Amino acid sequence: MHLFEMKHLPKKADKAHIEWNSEIMFPERTEKMIVLPKNNSTVYYTLQEGRQFLLWTQGKAWFGGTDEEPFLVELQTRAIDNYTAAGGDIEIFYNSLVPDNVRKISRETETPYKRQGDIFAARFCGEKYFEKRLSNLLGTKINEGEGSVFGTRHVARGLLFNVGQSSLFKGTIEAPDHKPLVLDDALYLLGQTQYIVNPKNAD
Repeated sequence: MHLFEMKHLPKKADKAHIEWNSEIMFPERTEKMIVLPKNNSTVYYTLQEGRQFLLWTQGKAWFGGTDEEPFLVELQTRAIDNYTAAGGDIEIFYNSLVPDNVRKISRETETPYKRQGDIFAARFCGEKYFEKRLSNLLGTKINEGEGSVFGTRHVARGLLFNVGQSSLFKGTIEAPDHKPLVLDDALYLLGQTQYIVNPKNAD
């Protein structure tokens, strides 16, 4: 809905406090405060009864509100196109953000994927010694230790395989504003939220 059509502008999105500023062009976030541009061309879509939102302004799309803590991320405009084309169906929007490879493995194994912010994980295989056999088969070294997931602020500690464009992981992932994601019962296929404009700087 365009701002001029709204009787009252939202002031909160769960833990996130919202302010409106007519002097900025694009949204900004500092800790729990999200500042949004106040102009007649801005379109605001409420998600999850106000807990999250989609915003379209100056030809760009933004997704924000509260996950575990407040967040704000720029998305490709196709994400909002998916939402509006589906008549505002929230499930279709959220499903469109799930990486294709994670969705496929989750469906094949009939095991729900797990998520930590913009990082998704689908259980790949829990068979004993599978990682050693995979390492021998591919001639790929098992990297054990600590490192960034896809160059983001998510830090993985455990076993990591990089196979082509995919990453298989077993261990624990930690990130600011999120509870640890424990993936120690099997190897998991990792993926990142689709449509993020700056994947390495995702909020």
